[in-house]
Amino acid sequence: MEQVEGGDLIVNRGDEARPKDAGDGKRDLNAVDGYDAALKLSQANLDELVKRNTKPEQTPVSAQNPTTYSYVYLRVQPFSTTYALPQISSAGTETPASQTPSSNPTTQSSLQFLISLSDPHHNLIHATVTQSVPGRWLDVWDEYDWVEDLVVEAIRVGVEVVGQEYIGQRMGWDGHGKKEKQPAVEQEPAAEKAAAAS
Repeated sequence: MEQVEGGDLIVNRGDEARPKDAGDGKRDLNAVDGYDAALKLSQANLDELVKRNTKPEQTPVSAQNPTTYSYVYLRVQPFSTTYALPQISSAGTETPASQTPSSNPTTQSSLQFLISLSDPHHNLIHATVTQSVPGRWLDVWDEYDWVEDLVVEAIRVGVEVVGQEYIGQRMGWDGHGKKEKQPAVEQEPAAEKAAAAS
């Protein structure tokens, strides 16, 4: 809010889509496989959310306390990706029998979040992908508080990024909708002008 010199920010939570609790204790984030699947599902869910939530009638505001209403929709879609891991070269080193090259994993499954912010009234959409975390962390989520803390931090940073992009575009700070700068006309130095005049 300090960037827009505004007053108060009031967030009205809409009709959120929440998964039903499984009850078996196993954590399921409903992650899809790969970025493309996450993008398709995120877009479909955003479209459905916009259709379900029509804008309510706005009450007249006084000139003394102007109020701006912006209806934005945020979607956080988890997805998994698999990366190839770099391998340790065994040339010139002795490897203990318990650490043979075949025992080292060659790939790692990672969890990321596609965060999309949509403002249909202004025809704006921004998205980012969070930092990845190892997928195996989900197995120890309830055992270690730091797992939840780091995943929440990754999501928080992603939300800040799309929020900043949105504010920047709405305020015209990011170059969208601005005219291109005219190239500066090169001025002759004063000494050259005086020499040319004599």
